[in-house]
Amino acid sequence: MANSKEKGFIEKLGALLPESNLLFLILIAFIIVISFFTQGSHPSAIDNMPNYKVINLLSIEGIRWILSNVLRNFIAYPPLALLVVGVLGFGFAEKTGFLGTLLKVMGRNTSENLVLPVVILLGINSSIASDAGYIVLIPLAGALYAGLGRNPLIGIAAAFASVSAGFGAAMIPTPGDGMLGNITKSVYENTFNRPLQLNPMLMNYIFMFFSTIFLTILLTVITKVFVEKRAMHHSYTLPEDIDYQGDLSQNEKRGLRNAGITMGVTLLIIVFLWWIGVLRTYTDENGIKISPILNNIIVILISLFLFPSLAYAKALSHINNGREYIQVTVEAMKDIAYVLVFAIFAGNFLAIFNYSGLDKFVANHGAILLQNLNIQNPYLLIVSFIFISAMVNIFVGSATAKWAIFAPIFVPMLVMASNNQLGPEVIQAAYRIGDSSTNIITPLLPYVGIILVSAKHYSKNFEIGDLISLMLPYSIAIFIGWTLFFLLWMGLGLPFDLSSLPWE
Repeated sequence: MANSKEKGFIEKLGALLPESNLLFLILIAFIIVISFFTQGSHPSAIDNMPNYKVINLLSIEGIRWILSNVLRNFIAYPPLALLVVGVLGFGFAEKTGFLGTLLKVMGRNTSENLVLPVVILLGINSSIASDAGYIVLIPLAGALYAGLGRNPLIGIAAAFASVSAGFGAAMIPTPGDGMLGNITKSVYENTFNRPLQLNPMLMNYIFMFFSTIFLTILLTVITKVFVEKRAMHHSYTLPEDIDYQGDLSQNEKRGLRNAGITMGVTLLIIVFLWWIGVLRTYTDENGIKISPILNNIIVILISLFLFPSLAYAKALSHINNGREYIQVTVEAMKDIAYVLVFAIFAGNFLAIFNYSGLDKFVANHGAILLQNLNIQNPYLLIVSFIFISAMVNIFVGSATAKWAIFAPIFVPMLVMASNNQLGPEVIQAAYRIGDSSTNIITPLLPYVGIILVSAKHYSKNFEIGDLISLMLPYSIAIFIGWTLFFLLWMGLGLPFDLSSLPWE
């Protein structure tokens, strides 16, 4: 066990926040009260758009809806099913000893100086595989740091920062690029009645490609300079049943060989399923392209943990029959208890907030604030927009859902206010910076539960206030650093999309 150092001012401030589930109860009570004072119809920030409504949650209908949907909101909590599957696969690999042995090999053959930037680079690019970074990379980064004999909270924090705050960037176009780009293109064309000659999927590709490199360097520096010191304020304990150190025994070598063969067979099965068409992208009856691989990426990745872990355990006689398999599985699922309790409170808060209409209230009032500032300079205008996007993101999650509200307001407003100096692709890139920078400090992020489970695995008393204070240096650095990088990119007249390149 590593002892913690005395906490600084920010850490002490974070520790004042209540336990996460109690915090969500307080937030639910807060929005119920706010809905009473803001109830009724409100004008949209966009001209010629219908009014939106804030529902009074203290009314008979509001109270009835809250009470009638407690279980439904829990079940509908966005990442719940993924969290259960992720905890099962990762926990099984740990309990069978496969993870510890694998990390022992990686620790002996990997330079410590490369671990951090590689974790961050993988995290930023994990948005290619949807939410896989949250479920797989974050707990794996904690285990990897533990295997190196270092504070696992550092690995968890760095992975969380790269996966969540770096969510807008990637070196390969992601599904999110297409969703945001299609919204932007539709809004622009409907507003100005002229075609936008940009590919929605590639609208920010060049900027995001180089942003990935920039953010990898920035987050590595912030981790080394600030976060490693802050993580020392928290005590941690490594699991006693895992041997991260020492040489491999003959049994462990045999187990790894069997696990490698099993992983190869699993990959062959996945390729076969793609070859016969089960996992191939197809177009449904509504003309929408469906990617079974991306839709099932978490299950695919977890299967690459689960089946090799089982083969490893069989080789070492850790699992010899069905009863022992069930016992290991139950042991692996112990961490899920916290996730289930967390999902009850977090799921209900998110659902109640969305039902109230306060998400639209916050977004529209952010737009009205920017309109009232009456800024003409395009640089000040876009920085103000980044700031408002960052602030609204603290209260309203889902980048795509929020952009569906923001785009019809801000794309026409910023294009016209800047006299066409700000193109729609520039505005979309600015939104993604603001939206990404505060992901890691809002308790409303749906995946906060998996971060807390990963951290509590090593530090039992780690709470949501500790997480926010630990992640604050990343959030500030991303907001300021990525914004300055964006302004430099703008000032140099560099392209945001592929259509401006000479070979197009």
